[in-house]
Amino acid sequence: MEFLGTHRIFASGDLDEGAEFAGQVWERNRSVKVDHLRYGIRWNQLDMGKVGFSYIEHDCAVDLTAEGPLSDHFRLFLHEDGSIRHRVAGNIFHSHPGNAVIHAPGSDLHLDISPFKLLLLTVDGDLVKSSVEQRFRKLPEFANWLNVLPDSARVQALRSMAKWMAGEVERPGSPVAEAGKSRLYAERLLVSLIVDCISEASPETSEPVRDVSQSQVRSAEEWIDAHLTDPIAIEEIAAASGVGVRSLQLSFKRVHGCSPHEFLARRRLEEARRKLLAASPGSTVTEIAMDLGFFELGRFATRYRRHFGETPSATLAQGEGSGLSH
Repeated sequence: MEFLGTHRIFASGDLDEGAEFAGQVWERNRSVKVDHLRYGIRWNQLDMGKVGFSYIEHDCAVDLTAEGPLSDHFRLFLHEDGSIRHRVAGNIFHSHPGNAVIHAPGSDLHLDISPFKLLLLTVDGDLVKSSVEQRFRKLPEFANWLNVLPDSARVQALRSMAKWMAGEVERPGSPVAEAGKSRLYAERLLVSLIVDCISEASPETSEPVRDVSQSQVRSAEEWIDAHLTDPIAIEEIAAASGVGVRSLQLSFKRVHGCSPHEFLARRRLEEARRKLLAASPGSTVTEIAMDLGFFELGRFATRYRRHFGETPSATLAQGEGSGLSH
């Protein structure tokens, strides 16, 4: 499957042109072709602010060396086909369709590239660093331990979300096809998943988790309730409550039996029901759901029915029938 087909920004059969282009949109590099296959590269790209999506198809084997340390972005490699041998800060590993590989800023890089097709995510370095620092006060340099993300439910969720989003931005009528609140919600969720995966891969010597008080959990709950229609991340909840992210996660698990993210989703479902029952004539399920961050409308309807035993449209009809308004 080709992603971002309407966002093609480059295609060439010339190695020098390809290397020059990659130096402008990715990293300055020296590239040498090492097989008999004809060189070819096609690059589709969509920048969304803090997150960028690239879909790249590469037709032959090339040795690529970055000229200087990598710039201040984290880059996630999600292969559809083919493989790349990475040498980053002296560590050697491979990316392929069965794993996810991430490059951290400031690393030295050499790639042995085989023909491939991949989805490349580029995330603002300061955004990721500040989010990770909310979880760990003491971590070694990223280049010393961050490379292949261990396979897990979180990595699978990240891969699924990235591919879904790269497809949705192309689909006419999709809530995330245009810049706006729904796209911002999706972008924040994607960044949170990336930070979750980085945190999961962190060294065991990281700072230990501390439990927090009942009043701090209550403070977090109140802050969540005051920001249900805002695209918020767990790092913001923790910062507003004056606690660390991992400590907040542990405490929510103890008090509520779920993560802060799951608690937020439940609160938003409850708020959606309240809004549907109080909806004025002409209101729609779609606008109410999207205002609360439910940009995947099919998944919202499924979760809503599981939680309340009826469809969102049935709840809306009840509200309209009772004559309630905002």
